[in-house]
Amino acid sequence: MSTPFFSIAIPSKNRPDRLEQAVRSVLDQTVQDFEIIVGDNSDEREAEATAAVVRAIGDPRIVYVRTSGRLSMPDNWEQAVAHARGAYVGILTDRSVFMPFALERARREIEATGVPLVGWFGDSYGRGPSGRDYRRRSRSGQAWLVESRQLLDYFVHGHFKLASKRLPKLMTAVCARPVLDQIRRSPVGRVCPPVCPDYTSGYLMLAHTERLVLIDDALFISCGSGNGSSFRRRGALADRFLRDLGMTWPSLVDRMPTQACFTTALVLNDLMRVKAQDPDRFARFEIDTVQYYLGCLADYEKAARRGAELFEDYDELLEGLQRERPAVQAAVRTRNAYLRAASVLPPGAAPSTDAEDEDEGGGIHPTFDSVFRAMTWAAGHPAPLAHMPATEVPPLPMPSLADVSPAVVKPKRRPLRRAAALPLELQ
Repeated sequence: MSTPFFSIAIPSKNRPDRLEQAVRSVLDQTVQDFEIIVGDNSDEREAEATAAVVRAIGDPRIVYVRTSGRLSMPDNWEQAVAHARGAYVGILTDRSVFMPFALERARREIEATGVPLVGWFGDSYGRGPSGRDYRRRSRSGQAWLVESRQLLDYFVHGHFKLASKRLPKLMTAVCARPVLDQIRRSPVGRVCPPVCPDYTSGYLMLAHTERLVLIDDALFISCGSGNGSSFRRRGALADRFLRDLGMTWPSLVDRMPTQACFTTALVLNDLMRVKAQDPDRFARFEIDTVQYYLGCLADYEKAARRGAELFEDYDELLEGLQRERPAVQAAVRTRNAYLRAASVLPPGAAPSTDAEDEDEGGGIHPTFDSVFRAMTWAAGHPAPLAHMPATEVPPLPMPSLADVSPAVVKPKRRPLRRAAALPLELQ
């Protein structure tokens, strides 16, 4: 059996309808040299429906891998990727779809540069109140050849809203299989370690490569919301995620300055956990305290805007800030993110229109009955490209923490109410 150029793993759990969309988007690619690995971690009552989707499609390039249904998300990702035979391996989540030209664009960059890692960005569908809106990110259309360590440095020390978006993850990239084999032989021992396997795979791929191509374009569409949104709301999906991992809320952030359990803290904690496992390869990376606090404050403000009451975590964060050096306190408190969090926006308030939210997309978004209708429309209405000087190709924009918006408004008084205390341990 010949080796496919791409292996696209689609880990899935209890989403047979979404899985069908994801698989269809791979089969519709303009290049056809691939295999698809469906990692079915569905509960028993959903497993037959998922298997039926694969049988109905009937393409011999689809490899169906059934698990016990009790794996954690990182373990399901790991198992799906372990079955890959392709020269380059990537993950497409079961709630995402590829643009038809995604693999063609990635292969073109691989063949032009020989890099072991190619990353990209995405648009979103169905995240607004209607559940049918299509939101485009700003883009230049350029492909940037970037040093891997530069991006990892930027993740740790860069702009608190943009740094994580510049990080190539296995769900927004394809990586040469020998690199993934090297990661498995490292002290970490796996490609997708917990807690957040999208981020941990990104750290490891950057640490095990010298350079990559980052395509400043949307090659996929993320549909609806996933674990990250559930974590912000402390939803049932987040509780199940923790139970599957056998962890508690405090253990998610046990290497952070505070026990405030925001997304920023989770992903930075994962980096420190990976560093503890492979200290030589990650020796130079330490938490940037100012970035940590600003990122957590932005997470809190975003969650509050969507109706979540995370006052305990917010209070924990402010108490930790009070213990920091005066220079750190001043750097955080003089930024707009600090004042916006202090305002505690009510549920339903308008989303941010800051330039910092480059991937959120401002203005009115077109709506469609399905993500495929959105893609058809996008094919006939190319997104406007960001302006670029005619005489030079600018580097990938990576604003620093010094570029974070300074405080320009007076904070409102936060309502005198507190949410019920979050459980320290899941029963």
